[in-house]
Amino acid sequence: MHKPAASGSTVALMVASTSVALYLLNTTGNFKKAQEMMVTSQLAFLGAVAAFVMLLIASLDQVKAPLKFIYSCFLKPLGKTGDVSNQKGRLEAFYKDQAEIYDETRGGLLRGRSTMLALVAAQLKDQLKKSGSSKAPIWVDLGGGTGWNIEQMNNHFPISKFERVYLVDLCPSLCKVARERFQKFGWTNVVVLCEDALGMDFPGMANPVGQMDVVTMSYSLSMMDNYYAVIDHVQKLLKPKTGFLGVSDFYASTSVQKASAHGVEDYHCNWFTRNFWQIWFAFDHVHLHASRREYLEYRFDVKKAINGRNHFVIPFVVQIPYYAWIGQMKKDTRASEVDTLSRSRSMAGSSISLDPIAPMDEPAPLQLQTSDLRPRSMSTDSNASQDSVPDSPSSVGSSSTLVGTSISPQKVPHQKVDSRFGVKQSQWRLSYDPTLECHTQFRSYIYAFTWEDPRIDLEVLDLKKDDVMFVITSAGDNALEYALQGQPARIHCVDMNPCQNHLLELKLACINNLPHSEFWQMFGEGRHSDFRRLLIDQLSPSLSSTALQFWYKNRDTFDQSFYETGYSGLALRLFKWLVKIKGLKKVVQEITTTDQISTQEHLWENVVKPSTLPVWLVQWVLSHPAFLWNALGVPINQMKLILDEGNAVQYIYDTLDPIMNRSLFKDDQYFYNLVVNRKYTPESCPSYLTEAGFTSLRENKSTDSMMLHTKSIIQVLRSMKDGELTKAVLMDHMDWFDPKDADEEIREVARAVRTGGMVLWRSAGRQPWYNALFEKYGFKVEAVGVRVPGSGVSIDRVNMYASCYRAIKK
Repeated sequence: MHKPAASGSTVALMVASTSVALYLLNTTGNFKKAQEMMVTSQLAFLGAVAAFVMLLIASLDQVKAPLKFIYSCFLKPLGKTGDVSNQKGRLEAFYKDQAEIYDETRGGLLRGRSTMLALVAAQLKDQLKKSGSSKAPIWVDLGGGTGWNIEQMNNHFPISKFERVYLVDLCPSLCKVARERFQKFGWTNVVVLCEDALGMDFPGMANPVGQMDVVTMSYSLSMMDNYYAVIDHVQKLLKPKTGFLGVSDFYASTSVQKASAHGVEDYHCNWFTRNFWQIWFAFDHVHLHASRREYLEYRFDVKKAINGRNHFVIPFVVQIPYYAWIGQMKKDTRASEVDTLSRSRSMAGSSISLDPIAPMDEPAPLQLQTSDLRPRSMSTDSNASQDSVPDSPSSVGSSSTLVGTSISPQKVPHQKVDSRFGVKQSQWRLSYDPTLECHTQFRSYIYAFTWEDPRIDLEVLDLKKDDVMFVITSAGDNALEYALQGQPARIHCVDMNPCQNHLLELKLACINNLPHSEFWQMFGEGRHSDFRRLLIDQLSPSLSSTALQFWYKNRDTFDQSFYETGYSGLALRLFKWLVKIKGLKKVVQEITTTDQISTQEHLWENVVKPSTLPVWLVQWVLSHPAFLWNALGVPINQMKLILDEGNAVQYIYDTLDPIMNRSLFKDDQYFYNLVVNRKYTPESCPSYLTEAGFTSLRENKSTDSMMLHTKSIIQVLRSMKDGELTKAVLMDHMDWFDPKDADEEIREVARAVRTGGMVLWRSAGRQPWYNALFEKYGFKVEAVGVRVPGSGVSIDRVNMYASCYRAIKK
């Protein structure tokens, strides 16, 4: 903007000078002076022209790269620019004129490359750490082009730490750029091979079969003609037990929702997306048909998969599907049949070509689907929206909820575990089918924090190291307290909502991989400015693919306040809003910092309570079932229990009034301190969040006892042996049931809990009707605590429930 203004001023000066010169000539006849002024004006004009030309040249340099990109990708007739009868000729014709500006123009188009490389580096570090091996790994980058991937990998895993790195690409122009790049960095262990992806000539290796630690393919699989043979070839190159493959690329899904135990978050493409982009990219011999990814996932166990949409140029309008993917070598004899087929096709000289307009040419038998699933996507609204309210226990898993449904036929990376529970996706997470409606109805976790007091639980349960526990996951806080304080042999954490298990799995991964300071930022302060980096670089190896997908999609969760997220966050935001409009911020802060119980009680009774909880507001809030469910996690059946024994207003006051005289928010009441501040303090927080608790969990490997089940409670109970459990904590779960479902579940609890074992639960009712069912099935029921209306006495630090009971198996 500055240069054109200067040039314009020069032109104006030239015109003015010329006018003055002519005036002098006409009025004074002073030819010499007039001549000098004319020369000055001419020089000014020439200067302006030079400035304009320089500005034009500078502008051309700025638009040169995008203009070349547009011409090469969309306008250039490939058939007239060289031999395009084979793959190598087509690649050279396409890239020759844009090789030097390739990296400059692909940053916005080829999304997911950096994420894939970071996942590969994290996986590689994790494997080296677990194996204890000091041998430097070998990496092959197939279709590596200009070497951008290798330069970027250096930011995650130093290239000098590899024994050798091979870049394989068929395009001479791109290989030339790669060689120049590596020469600049001085990497003598990087070799550029300008040859076909099926080549077996790796300098320095007599026989490369089974020798490679990692292979990557970044936006190259979609451009390879005989991709079957390439994928089979990669499998041969990788080490049989530890080798793995990283891929990032465009893709298109089929029209049917895929059933996959490794997650389907944002996998499914709508009709327009899957058809338009296949046709569009096919003009440049880039093939997005679903068979490529399907075959990839048939041949490899999926370790990690992230699906995304590239909003290239026009956000929210352009949506190009892409994925970042990590696959592990798997032992599957079924693959040998396909391997034989690929070899026979290769020997016959056939070339498999994909035509996105004619998908019938694709190998349909390789597409693994289940016939009993509806074509629905987790990324779209399901039948149960955020405003829906369950009036039956289907959302937590009753006996009528999809009992015995099978998981996806897709293989997942697994660890050996009791076959009754299935296979493990991660150290703690058991496999499940995320496409089932009982799971897709949940778009987020309901509870970001747990509302049951573990201090009372621990006193009553008296945990031993040989205990086998059954608990409802919720936010995982109490399960971690049990692991920390009691160190039981096994803790089965059960929740039908996958997001609750995603949350606990994230906490477990953090405890085992991060320093306490990072863990505290996330779950103490409730915010972390660098969560995305932590997720990919440090946590991803320990997370299941489904959990990684969820947290990657919600990677902004820790940007502001974690505890304001989830459905329970609605209640915290409402209280925050009430405090703000009532001007009570200083008062509530004083409640959380005072050293005097009397001050705490006085401020509540005389200032905060009248302003934030007037009778009319309590009545209005509690008359809306959608708010009760989404913000407080209270279903209709539980609300009926409250109303059967009294009224909702009295219930709320009986909950909160006694809290103020029980103990200080400052150093004990971390539940309500969290509500006020939306974060914990080092003095007022769960024990597992303290540095001592964190260190104990890590050093004692206490989290190894946890097993996360994403199923209904009745399903998991049925998988238990008779008398296998010693302790079960059902929280307020039974309040949600009708008599039939409660009878069926309590019967299974009675079978699974051994003689002398204990069941602990809380209820919104002082005398819950299902107590009699526990007695019917051989339990002795005892009250741990029962609230007395109007007494001002609490039964624990939360006091949210009217009663707490335990039952001993006779």
